[in-house]
Amino acid sequence: MRLAVTVPGLVRTLVLGLVACLPVALLTTGPPEIGEPGTTGATAALAIGTPTGTPTPEPAHRPRVRTVTIAVSGDVLIHDTVWSSAEHAAGRTGRGPFDFRPMLSSLRPAISGADLALCHLETPVAPAGGPYSSYPLFSAPPQIVDALAWTGYDGCSTASNHTVDQGFAGIQRTLDTLDRAGLAHTGSARTAAEARHPVVFDVHGIRIAWLSYAYGTNGMPVDADKPWSVNLIDPARIERDAHRARQQGADAVLVALHWGDEYSHEPSTFQRDLADRLTRDRDITAIYGHHAHVVQPIERVHGNWVVFGLGNLLAGQATTAPGVNDGRIVVLTLRRRGHGPVRVLRPAYHPTHIDDSDARGEFRVSLAPLHHA
Repeated sequence: MRLAVTVPGLVRTLVLGLVACLPVALLTTGPPEIGEPGTTGATAALAIGTPTGTPTPEPAHRPRVRTVTIAVSGDVLIHDTVWSSAEHAAGRTGRGPFDFRPMLSSLRPAISGADLALCHLETPVAPAGGPYSSYPLFSAPPQIVDALAWTGYDGCSTASNHTVDQGFAGIQRTLDTLDRAGLAHTGSARTAAEARHPVVFDVHGIRIAWLSYAYGTNGMPVDADKPWSVNLIDPARIERDAHRARQQGADAVLVALHWGDEYSHEPSTFQRDLADRLTRDRDITAIYGHHAHVVQPIERVHGNWVVFGLGNLLAGQATTAPGVNDGRIVVLTLRRRGHGPVRVLRPAYHPTHIDDSDARGEFRVSLAPLHHA
């Protein structure tokens, strides 16, 4: 979906085809009620036994209920086997030197069908034409970004342990590439001003701030004169950023965290301690996570939902550990009644699986039916 998004330094308006359906009230002298989205809210008020000339009382208006569905998904980690698959697919489709679209095509209904869809681009992108590199210092073909936009994503978080694999130039290049594709981004920045201002999406009248942080950078140095170029996990800073977003008008705050122990299905003590603290913060609406490369649980902590780990959406780690080809697209439904607080309903999720068994070497990501957490 494409929608209005406020980002550091500029406002991008993306095209969203919304049609407002107005309820029709039959046999009523009062205005129709406003009901749940997708319902007519029509009422029929008959004045039985009311003396002629006495006005019929108007039905009380119910507060308008708004809902927003947000799809969040696992790590996009472009190993050499992944871009080799895209290179092979491009030879078949004729779309450039790399075509990542075929491996993502099954995800389009779930991603495009959400009101807001957010990916996690863990790796920086290379210049057009390369050079490209895989683990441990990634530099991915930039065509992956166009494929993510084609799949239906509205933005990608970028704070990860690989954010500075290609230095500050890699950060600049990655964010420039996302800009050209019309994808919002959070978690890294090109300027101090960009780092200070949160991304805010306006979806169906609900303003959603989006924050992203990583536990570290694998020992790779962050430029001393640009400490703001990648967001590192600091609980007090996250709380300050969430509070600032609320002060600037956000109705909800989503926090994406690159955290935990790789290949562990159970959240680490660090994850649980941080979740315990952040879910007590009234400014934070929901938390979701990456980095483990395997699926971790979805739990309610102090009344707030935490998606500890979304697994891998697209990666080439098949021989690394059990479960690395599995992921989830989690659907968070935000609901707001009138001017009240935004609530998050029980999450649902689509299991995803990276199929790398094709004899031609082409990867495919499959999508399973929706489950409820």
